[in-house]
Amino acid sequence: MKKIFALLTLVFGISYLNAQITITVADLPQIGDTYFTSTDTTPTISLGAPSASFQSWNFSALTQDYPSFPTYGNTASTAFASVYPTSNIYTYGPAAMFSSLYGSTAVAGQGMSQGHMFWRTDNSGLWIEGFRADSGTFGGMNIHENPTELLIGTPTTYGTSFNNSGKYILPMNQNVSNQDTFYVNRVSKTLTTDAWGSITTPGGTYPNVIRIHEYDWKVDSAYIKVGTVTVFSMEISRDTLNNYIFMANGVHYPVCIVHANKNNVVKSVEYYTLTIHNLGINEQALADDVMAYPNPFTTSCTIQIPKSYSVSNASLQLFEITGKQVYACSLKSNLVDVKNENYTAGLYFYIIRNAEGKELKGKLLLEN
Repeated sequence: MKKIFALLTLVFGISYLNAQITITVADLPQIGDTYFTSTDTTPTISLGAPSASFQSWNFSALTQDYPSFPTYGNTASTAFASVYPTSNIYTYGPAAMFSSLYGSTAVAGQGMSQGHMFWRTDNSGLWIEGFRADSGTFGGMNIHENPTELLIGTPTTYGTSFNNSGKYILPMNQNVSNQDTFYVNRVSKTLTTDAWGSITTPGGTYPNVIRIHEYDWKVDSAYIKVGTVTVFSMEISRDTLNNYIFMANGVHYPVCIVHANKNNVVKSVEYYTLTIHNLGINEQALADDVMAYPNPFTTSCTIQIPKSYSVSNASLQLFEITGKQVYACSLKSNLVDVKNENYTAGLYFYIIRNAEGKELKGKLLLEN
């Protein structure tokens, strides 16, 4: 009898330790945090199958082909708060620095194009509110998602499912006196939490995760209108997005995102490595746009500091991702050059501090 009791206790203990978790709004991205991820573009992993039973995913052999590091700020402190009144969190920077958590929006392929992405987090999940490019064909345009696209629905645990449809419109050659062309993106998706267990990546081991299967149907179309009347329409492309998002409590970002094709063949894997708090997007600086160019860089990078920022007794410090300082200098003007002194390729942070104690912070990416 004692042996049976001990066995039941052991089984109950294992089940308790490997209990299915629930992801809530508290586990979504947080204002002021920068999340570092790495992407393997030639992964060899096993996804397993949807199951109500505990699974163990071992992705420890993943490599890094390129890093990304989105920083989340408070939309209320930007110049666009009134334009995106339902957004409470945003990212800003070159598209190449964003991670792959951007849904069907036009981020992929934008390279070093600068711009804002506006999001909303609430008890129902993480949503895309819209975006605004700094330059290019759609530079300076406030693009809204209507209806908004859901990226991660909450609360979610094993067996939870969400259905969602999103849309945004890009106006082209608008002129009230002739025909206008509109580029329309539509997405319909299901988000089903189909598995749970533990996962190991090069970023660490997470003993309690759930897996969200995101399956999207994305259609891009062109419309020509005269006034409000559509005179021509054409489907440009149709694509399937098939992703697996692994979430853990307290990380505030997916610990892993697997991108597969419609036949479930894995194409790339992004995995979380690190969070740095309060690196943040400096809103004072954004008022005049701190610029770092080129960024990424190979030999040298110029940081352009807003004229409104006093460089009196100001200094710049440059740090590796480990926190080690590799360079420091005093500022003589609002332009400062950072040269590659045989540094190791990777991500670096700079902090500029003046006599008034005001700080500007940012990121630089050094390539080989």
